[in-house]
Amino acid sequence: MAGWAEDPELLATFRAEVEERVASLSAGLLQLESHPSPRQVVLGMFRDAHTVKGSARMLGLTGVLQVAHRCEDLLGALRDERLPVRRDLIDLLLAACDGIGSSLPGLENPVPDEHLTALAAALEHAIAGEPAVVPVRPEAPPCEGVPSGADDGADQATLDHLSVTRGDSVRVATDKVYDLLDVVGEAELDARRVERASGSLDTLTAEQARWLRALRDTLPAGLDGDPALALSRLVAVGDQLSAATRDLRELVDDAHGRLAQVRDGAMGLAMVPVRRVVAGLPRVVRDVGAVTGKDVRLVLVGEDVELDKQVLDGVSDALKHLVVNAVDHGCEGPADRVAAGKPAQATVTVSARAAGGTVVLEVADDGGGIDEDALRLAAVGHRLLPADSTLGGHALLQLLFLPSFSTATHVTETSGRGVGLDVVRTAVESLGGIVDLRSEPGVGTTFTLTLPVTLGVLHCLIARVGDERYALPVPGIVESITLKDASVHVLAGSPVVVRHGATIPLLDLGAALGVSGDRDATAAVVVRHGERQVAWAVDRLEGELELVVKDLGSFLGRLPLVSGATIDGDGTVICLVDLRELVGDARPAQVAAAVPGPAVSTAKRPRVLVVEDSVGVRELERVILEGAGYEVVTAVDGLDGAARLKDKPADLVVSDVEMPGMDGFALTRTIRRTRGWEQVPVIIMTSRGSEDDQRAGLEAGASAYLLKTEFDQDQLVETVRRLVGR
Repeated sequence: MAGWAEDPELLATFRAEVEERVASLSAGLLQLESHPSPRQVVLGMFRDAHTVKGSARMLGLTGVLQVAHRCEDLLGALRDERLPVRRDLIDLLLAACDGIGSSLPGLENPVPDEHLTALAAALEHAIAGEPAVVPVRPEAPPCEGVPSGADDGADQATLDHLSVTRGDSVRVATDKVYDLLDVVGEAELDARRVERASGSLDTLTAEQARWLRALRDTLPAGLDGDPALALSRLVAVGDQLSAATRDLRELVDDAHGRLAQVRDGAMGLAMVPVRRVVAGLPRVVRDVGAVTGKDVRLVLVGEDVELDKQVLDGVSDALKHLVVNAVDHGCEGPADRVAAGKPAQATVTVSARAAGGTVVLEVADDGGGIDEDALRLAAVGHRLLPADSTLGGHALLQLLFLPSFSTATHVTETSGRGVGLDVVRTAVESLGGIVDLRSEPGVGTTFTLTLPVTLGVLHCLIARVGDERYALPVPGIVESITLKDASVHVLAGSPVVVRHGATIPLLDLGAALGVSGDRDATAAVVVRHGERQVAWAVDRLEGELELVVKDLGSFLGRLPLVSGATIDGDGTVICLVDLRELVGDARPAQVAAAVPGPAVSTAKRPRVLVVEDSVGVRELERVILEGAGYEVVTAVDGLDGAARLKDKPADLVVSDVEMPGMDGFALTRTIRRTRGWEQVPVIIMTSRGSEDDQRAGLEAGASAYLLKTEFDQDQLVETVRRLVGR
């Protein structure tokens, strides 16, 4: 495989990415100077610098790597307010951006490495609290072939030579490709309408011909004159019209074929091989292995698999993060591997394969797997779990995807900065894909990214819900099932379907989308969002289609649960369901009327309001309570919880105490004064365990007082069941 140095297209791709990130970083610095609010502005710049650092490592640009690394450190100091936002610091960071942008391969006069070294040193001094001094940038020599001072008078042939490179390819902006796909989609729609109209016309002319022939056959034998002649002419015209409609249908069929070729050709313009992203990974593995003292071999599989450029660009950073994590966190050192009976050299495998309308990317290592004890300890250290927590399995692994969470004990160039798996999940899900994680102790860890092949044309499953049809993107669907033979039960008053030994909540897609009318569900689709799976009941499934989906325009804007739409051949609108939002906004729906069989109960699941300002604890409580069969809604702090009191009363509230704006005691007193909520049980869940705190909670009106330091998920569930009654 050719590396980046031998592939000009790869080099141009990496340069474009770095230039884009540097431009974003510069814009953020100017914004920060005008509105100094580090926590809100710096996070995006921090990730820009992190991405530049990763790209520099892949390109083997040591100077850029050092400057980006120091930029990260300085931005972190601004973010954490260890340093104030000052003009001299902004000047130095902007100079660093200029230095990075002026040192990329392919430039005619890149700045020398000495300047980058000086920038890195200046940044390091600034981080230590010394005054920021911007190194003087060396003057660039005049362009070869263009006399000094002749900028305005350079001869046209020289300028043409510098600005135009002849070749057998042209660059096409992706926006133009997607505009072309939009036009093709509309043309296909017009062709379907013509096909439908010609079919109807063919039916009518055939029926007319039959009636005319029947009428002609009823005429007396030997009759001649105007009536017989007129009738014969009508029959002949009808035959000609039928032939014309058949010809029209053949033309429409040919047009469909040609439009399909144009669509495939337009899609091909936007498709690029996976190797464009993985080409730089061997250097990443080598460098990270050298820093961590590990001997790691990289295996690349399926490099020629093609993806939409927008999809590949969108997931490239995520892929780099996973490879760095695999080497840094997944693989053991040579001595540890030999002691475990493994080869001294570890292996990281990055593979790509096509799977229907999706592409599956996997990053696997043959390391020791994820140490749940170490992960749990790190979560406790980040105050995401109480000290005595016994959480394990999938719920524990979920913490790896939380923002700013890292298991590293110290900060290095490759880890400990809290930029990683949250970026991976966000990037994948923003593209309509899903990310999965499997880990086995002593064997290794595998991250699986399932992505759509293209964003221009979506491979969709068409579902009938009442009188409406909806398109469901195939990449977000785990499987489709028939409800006639499925094992449907009731758990905690709500329907579930058993699949592969696991119980999955069974909800009604029509209820979620607000579809009215009689329902008769015969099928369901299982959808995954992170570690969460939900089965959505539909009336029936009508097959798969490749659709050119368009947004709803500025007039309608963004509708809830709908990310776009297409128009069918009969003129009806088919809405594209946003499966990520659908699962994230999932509310238990009564599907007894829709799902056949007596096993499903109409009982409503009890609803629990969880009020917690720690995202980790909030998500942990949600996972536990939903696993126990409750509907869970969440509030991010006391004020948000108080705002929920305008809604229909919940069956129970679980609240933290120490929260910004309004603490848990004040929230409990507010609940007791709110009409309709007066008798709702409130569980205080806090780390404040003194007798005075417990007395204050009970005096405020709490029904139970549980300590996070003594957290036990069974105790939480049992307390909820005791107070709710089911």
